[in-house]
Amino acid sequence: MNREIKNMENRTGVIPDQTIGGAYVGNWKIQLKSNKVSFCPRMRKILELSKGYDEHIDELFELIKPGQLSGLIHEFKVACFNGTKFEKQVQIVTPYGTEKWVQLSGVLYSRRWGTAEQMIGTIEDVTQKVNEECLSMAIVNHELRAPLTIIKLNTQFLINHLAHNINKQPVKLLNMVDQHINGMTKLIDEYLSPSTSDDRSAQLNFSLFDINDLVDTVLGEMKILYPGHRFCKYPTADSIFIRGDKYKITQVLINYLTNAAKFSPPCSHINVNIDRNENDVEVSIHDQGVGINEENGQVLFQKFYQCNQKSVRQKNSKGLGLYIVKNIIQKHGGTVKAENGKNGGAVFSFSLPLSQQSKFNTTGQEALKLMA
Repeated sequence: MNREIKNMENRTGVIPDQTIGGAYVGNWKIQLKSNKVSFCPRMRKILELSKGYDEHIDELFELIKPGQLSGLIHEFKVACFNGTKFEKQVQIVTPYGTEKWVQLSGVLYSRRWGTAEQMIGTIEDVTQKVNEECLSMAIVNHELRAPLTIIKLNTQFLINHLAHNINKQPVKLLNMVDQHINGMTKLIDEYLSPSTSDDRSAQLNFSLFDINDLVDTVLGEMKILYPGHRFCKYPTADSIFIRGDKYKITQVLINYLTNAAKFSPPCSHINVNIDRNENDVEVSIHDQGVGINEENGQVLFQKFYQCNQKSVRQKNSKGLGLYIVKNIIQKHGGTVKAENGKNGGAVFSFSLPLSQQSKFNTTGQEALKLMA
């Protein structure tokens, strides 16, 4: 099949129209050096383009909603740099003013060994699918708010009732619960609102914080929630300062560690490694669970994706957790990754740029070593 498509592409300049799941899918091709775009009549019809339309990548970028363009370009560059599959869902406005959601997928194509000259891919109109997802999210939004309100009211009642007790530990735990309730409410506002925009969480509250201290705090909570697991951290000796949204990064850590606990056998180890490079820091969570399908390493981070393995699939999962993680880390200028561990289990990691303070501290320490 791939050989037939390749032969057709060589003869006509574009790969032929395909049908996936009963829906027509258009095709496109980008010359990586010239940014010249070629696409089939089906794609032209999906985008509502006239025959005289200039097929240049800058012209196509004008159709994409401005808030989503940077994410598209980032995904495209990552795919080209790593040689991985490109996949992105974006909202467009056609020349006739029609708003649509389209799913773009592509793979690198090399005419000569080792040098990728083109990316060839498909486009699908997924507007109806997105609208159905938004309706589902609106229902989830409504169903979650009522119990969260009751939980918060009872939590605040207990905090006030126990405020004058000598033992402050229950109040400390209840304040922790109250903070997470606020976080859940914020998540609902950002990701489960009826809006179809992917920029609901565009606003980040940046501050300077030590990633080591943050990991320690989150691990303290995990040890209380999952006493049957053994959580260990292997940090560097020095502070590692990150400039970012502390609450959002906390959310990422909780998601990774919760998944590791759920997919690991009781009494197993969950290790957190913190590795600092010259320009960034990588935090990785190693578990001793069943591992992942290597082919699905990046698919795991797609919106609404759920594992097909019955032994590991979470009941009532909406497939949003890892998608939210990827969204947060990308907005911080970092990357996410999932792979199998060398000794079994899975390794989920994320990287973040170092703050200038951490870079300065590293350079100063190296200078002191040389002077010594």
